[in-house]
Amino acid sequence: MADEKKDKRETYTTNFYKADIDKVSFLGSPHMDNVVTTLMAIGNELWTNRKRIHVLESVMAEKGVTSEMVEKYEPTEDQKAAWLKEREVLVERLYAHFARDADEYEFTSDWEDK
Repeated sequence: MADEKKDKRETYTTNFYKADIDKVSFLGSPHMDNVVTTLMAIGNELWTNRKRIHVLESVMAEKGVTSEMVEKYEPTEDQKAAWLKEREVLVERLYAHFARDADEYEFTSDWEDK
């Protein structure tokens, strides 16, 4: 019954317009913006992974997989290669902000005037 109501629900869409925030400084220094952006990204990744680990540990415990079994696990060479690629994507996502060119920034903070 819930699916029937869901299908009849009126929906709305709109075009997505990307903001040009990559060249704007909100904290008065592009370097501080990069640090804060990176810290927020790391926090997001950390919590997402911790939550997933909690779920996986719960499911594994229900299925009889012990912590000792996990600690003794040895990945295959294919797994190691895939994990390395995934790590490189994560590093890019977290730290790419440090590579932004500070000379292209528009400053929106009035901290320097105070």
